[in-house]
Amino acid sequence: MDNPSLFEQLGGERELRTIIDEFVDRVFDDVMIGFFFQRASRERLKAKEYEFAAEHLGGPVTYSGRPIAQAHAAHPIMGGQFMRRLRILEEVLEAHDVSPAVREHWLAHTEGLRAMVTRDSGGRCDPVDAMKRVQERGKE
Repeated sequence: MDNPSLFEQLGGERELRTIIDEFVDRVFDDVMIGFFFQRASRERLKAKEYEFAAEHLGGPVTYSGRPIAQAHAAHPIMGGQFMRRLRILEEVLEAHDVSPAVREHWLAHTEGLRAMVTRDSGGRCDPVDAMKRVQERGKE
């Protein structure tokens, strides 16, 4: 095999399902964003997240869910909440020793969805950076 897909580089279906299971569990249980999922089916979301990730990683899977903007339209997701989900994804990918190439693609792909998901025009509210700015103002 000359050029394995990112899906294959990751380890295929088994590894991706393991990553998605942990990621969705962490998102559902997160104190900052878990409330968005109170009425959602954890298993259904795992299935859709698997399809979505497998497809954009070049796997032999087609995403069968609604378009991303439509799926998130009813939720008032702000930039900081988007960042929290992205950070959880990053932590899970790191915990599973996902290669830099796969990790960078996955995170960049997710970042590219920001404007379709968030309500604050793609806001980049990062709670850590916000705290640093507050601390810097206090030093002036």
